[in-house]
Amino acid sequence: MIWNKYSIKLFVFLVILSLLGFAFFWSLNTSLLIVTKIVLALAFILIFVFLLKYLNKTNRDLINFLEAIKHLDNVSANNSTDLSFDQLNITYNEITNQLKEAWLAKECEQQYFQYTLENIGIGILSFDMEGNVELFNKAAKKILGINKLTKINELDQIGDDLQKIEVGQTKLIKLNTHIDQQVVLVKSTAIKIAKKELRLISLQDIKTQLEESELEAWQKLIRVLTHEIMNSVTPIKSLTYSMQKMASSNEPDPEKTENILKGLAAIEKRSKGLLDFVESYKNLTQIPKLSYGRIEIKKLITNVLDLLNEEINKEDIKVSIEIIPNDLSVIADEKLISQVIINLIKNSSRAFENKNDKVLEIESGLTDTNKVYIKVIDKGDGINPEIIDKIFVPFFSTREGGSGIGLSFARQIMVLHNGRIDVNSNEHGGATFTLTF
Repeated sequence: MIWNKYSIKLFVFLVILSLLGFAFFWSLNTSLLIVTKIVLALAFILIFVFLLKYLNKTNRDLINFLEAIKHLDNVSANNSTDLSFDQLNITYNEITNQLKEAWLAKECEQQYFQYTLENIGIGILSFDMEGNVELFNKAAKKILGINKLTKINELDQIGDDLQKIEVGQTKLIKLNTHIDQQVVLVKSTAIKIAKKELRLISLQDIKTQLEESELEAWQKLIRVLTHEIMNSVTPIKSLTYSMQKMASSNEPDPEKTENILKGLAAIEKRSKGLLDFVESYKNLTQIPKLSYGRIEIKKLITNVLDLLNEEINKEDIKVSIEIIPNDLSVIADEKLISQVIINLIKNSSRAFENKNDKVLEIESGLTDTNKVYIKVIDKGDGINPEIIDKIFVPFFSTREGGSGIGLSFARQIMVLHNGRIDVNSNEHGGATFTLTF
């Protein structure tokens, strides 16, 4: 047993109380000592009351300490020596100091979170399953055009749309304001705090970005169209001018006649090329309506390789296939997706022109977010970093005689499937095309 100030005081009080009690009962057996009896009785009562208060002092200190813990913002260190024993005083001060530091750290984190939430450019809106709004930052207020929101159904139709968005889904919605129309990218996430389920909605106004991307795409397309048309029209104009000069001469000359016929043949050839180019543009802009169905990836890739078997064998290309899981499937238009994969395999086979070891890898599986992907990987010549961002532009081609619509067509098909197509240069040469559904 450790003897501290509290233990010594308690021991002394108990000894005194015991002695007074013994003396009082001893005095009762005597016929005299009436004053002594009264004094002993009063002393006993006083010491008993004092001891009771002394013991209750510890309880009051503990109660005050626990009350302080309940209200962390009022926690303060107690440096007095009025506590019932010194160890309790030391422990009290240590705990209250730690609680105060923890409360201050919590307050700082809360203020930092609030500052960040209010100053990010993305709108954040959070509500519970009953539609009560928990979070509503400045960017969300600006996008939705309101300053206060307590219930999600106060947004009328937009509120219904936000509640119906599935968890993990990304969707574009259009908001009509008194000035213009906004295009907002909306993403929904489910979170659980303690036992409370919340829906977290992010809102991002992407109208400006869409307009910039659309403008850039149009500029690229116009440059390609201008280039192709000028390549055909310029020689036609030159040949027409030359033939006109030759035809203006009245003197018959077999050589001139032959040159005129050659010129007409050249004009016909260039005109046919221009018509083919226009037909390619027409095919690119008139994609048939999708016919969705459940497709087994393994069967899809096998059918495509069967179609290209003769070309693959002729080029002596080794093909490896890896599909995990083996029964992986996706809902898509089989004909259009097959055409996309055919285009990718043909592009990869052309990249092996300067290679002896021709290996083509086809992989399929699930991403971390359970999206189906198909990869076509080659170890060919690779793609020049300067043009890698242009290969999906319509009619852009690095191959002589190439139409430049294959990859543009592939991107359009994947967009129609709510998917995407990406390309990356491999570290050891070649390129990887990834279809994500």
